Amino acid sequence: MEEGLTTSAPAKQNRPTPGVKPSSVVYWMRFVLAIVAGASNQLLHINTASFGLLASVVGIGLGVMFYLVSIVLVRNVFHYGEAELRGKNRDVTLGGGTFMVVWIMVTVLFYTIGV
Repeated sequence: MEEGLTTSAPAKQNRPTPGVKPSSVVYWMRFVLAIVAGASNQLLHINTASFGLLASVVGIGLGVMFYLVSIVLVRNVFHYGEAELRGKNRDVTLGGGTFMVVWIMVTVLFYTIGV
């Protein structure tokens, strides 16, 4: 082989990279955070015996804090915006219903097991 001649790889075409869609990342992250939020209610002993009448407020506040953390993660860690998630305010709303349902179910499950 002659010196100075190099073989170059064929030019890459603009193809989407295979992988997970940003919307799936946000959805599953909120699903996992809902499980963690529900479990943390039990781990922190947030119940009527510990907090009295404020137990519901503290429990809901904890769930809201976890959801706010998920919004911060989507915006500042993953850097997903309108273009990646294909819609306005999807960084806030995507997976919100799933978060609420899973969070409530896990909270009730762990409360039932703990009692």
